[in-house]
Amino acid sequence: MLDRDYVKTQLDILPEEAIKKIIEFIMFQKFCFGLYDNDTDYLTSMPEMAAIIREGLETPLSECVSLSEVWADV
Repeated sequence: MLDRDYVKTQLDILPEEAIKKIIEFIMFQKFCFGLYDNDTDYLTSMPEMAAIIREGLETPLSECVSLSEVWADV
């Protein structure tokens, strides 16, 4: 059995939570191999990512965590 066929058959027995993680891994691999034309294509390929980005853009800066809290050396 080819590796590709093995993976396809295993997907059918995994729980949905595992499938979501596999989708994320596949998208990352596509990005690493340059299979997306640009970062926008990569980000919009992720389920719900556009909504998450929109939510972030609509959040007032006063509600955001400062960069120095995230990275102390910045």
